Amino acid sequence: MPMNEEKPQAESSYWLMQPLIFALLLALGFSLGVFFNGSSNVQIIKSDKSRSVSSGSMHKLGEILNFVQTKYVDSVDVDQLADVAARAILEELDPNSYYISREETSAVNQRMQGNMEGIGVEFFVFRDSLHIIDVFPGGPADNADIRTGDIILSVNDSLVTGMDRSLENIMTLMRSEPARPVRLELLRPSEEEINEIIVTRGTVPINSIGASYLIDDNLLYVKINSFTSRTYREFMESIETKISDSEEFDLILDLRHNPGGYLQEAVKILSQMFGQSGLELVKTRGYSSQERVYRTTGQQFFRVGKVAVLIDGASASASEIIAGVLQDLDRAIVIGTHSYGKGSVQEHYRLRDNSAIRLTVSRYYIPSGRSIYKKVEDDYYSSDVTDETFDVGKTFLTANGRKVFEGRAIEPDILIDQDSFLTKRSYSMFRNTINRLAFVYFRESLGTTEDITSKGSAVDIPVQWKEDFLELAEEEFGNRDIEEDLVNYSDRVKNLLMARIARYEHGPAGYYKQLNHNDPFVIMAKEALYSDYHYQAMLQK
Repeated sequence: MPMNEEKPQAESSYWLMQPLIFALLLALGFSLGVFFNGSSNVQIIKSDKSRSVSSGSMHKLGEILNFVQTKYVDSVDVDQLADVAARAILEELDPNSYYISREETSAVNQRMQGNMEGIGVEFFVFRDSLHIIDVFPGGPADNADIRTGDIILSVNDSLVTGMDRSLENIMTLMRSEPARPVRLELLRPSEEEINEIIVTRGTVPINSIGASYLIDDNLLYVKINSFTSRTYREFMESIETKISDSEEFDLILDLRHNPGGYLQEAVKILSQMFGQSGLELVKTRGYSSQERVYRTTGQQFFRVGKVAVLIDGASASASEIIAGVLQDLDRAIVIGTHSYGKGSVQEHYRLRDNSAIRLTVSRYYIPSGRSIYKKVEDDYYSSDVTDETFDVGKTFLTANGRKVFEGRAIEPDILIDQDSFLTKRSYSMFRNTINRLAFVYFRESLGTTEDITSKGSAVDIPVQWKEDFLELAEEEFGNRDIEEDLVNYSDRVKNLLMARIARYEHGPAGYYKQLNHNDPFVIMAKEALYSDYHYQAMLQK
């Protein structure tokens, strides 16, 4: 995520899937933006407003840089100063307009396309060793048969285990120019021999669908992490592999901690929720930009029945569009906490030196006519959200006449209390200890006759797990003063520990299958969807 980008401050158990680890795929993350990438079901209305920059303003910037270059007392890098000026100008506009340097541009563009450059692994340092904790499917490491649980001993003949190397130094060793090989020496727990593997950096596909699985015969859970240029296709494929074309199914759409992305991908997913053509979904308007109205295509490929959408304080932009549109049209029940509240659209403009800017060009409005911009200055992601938290704007009506409000971001139909565990001062230590202990148990299971996750989503852990947890917390952080919290939140911690083990063994789908057993968001969604009467009653005035 760009350094000057405003981002949600929410914490959630989702971050247990993204611990303090260091990916070999270094790139900027998603900005909290909605971006255009072309669409066929959009009506464009021309604007009669335009602006131009005065020649005096343009000359002023050039004059200043010229004086600095020719008159300043010391040698200066004028290109660097120009970058600083560009960042300052865009920061003055709004939190979501920003400058992208030449060095950052490629990584940002790849991320938005759903790709990253690297070998395709994540690792962390634990007990003086470099452990691989994830291998991205379809990446160079996956193709080279590198596996979760492998220990990296050396990189290009430089030892990286048992040494006091900084993580930055390790990352430098792991990087190479694209198409150039990296030679790794790996120790696999199930084998005694050291393996030498040569892997070449390349494009690593990052699937925006975090998980997709059937909770029961006709209830599908889909977790969308972000909206890249491939999200709609990946979403449809995640349904196609589990549901037949003629089969009606209910859907839990999990958009928690989804920062947004391409607007058109969200619109195409929305269009699958409606059978009719031409239904207005969202419109965008700006001072000098053309008004765009996005509508349904009428090409519904699956029979989607009842829908529940899960959101939290880090659901932003395109995520909020989906939740807000389905709420305004009474097509889904929205469950969770208030969303982030970002209601603007950015466009990407490349500059002559291959740097770029992302500029806010318009705001978007959902079918009731409301903007979902959050009118509150301070972060409100806590368990104490009340009506007084927000500067409430106008009242609008959904298709069935239910009241919805502008200025509150997306307010759920069913509000879930914030988990107090996530707000504990000790949470960061819990999170990191959970990740490490799960890895210990996972590693101990490798090479054994019985897989630790052989029972599917029901993961077994040792009966003494609490003592193991406290010992590891003391070993890693020199602190056992979390025993009281461990007792109070033992069920929560145990489920997170089991979910993390499932993540190491089965990937994201295994993680969410286990985690969702005790997730109050998912439990509430199941209750709402299993009762036709309850579901329909909630969508009425």
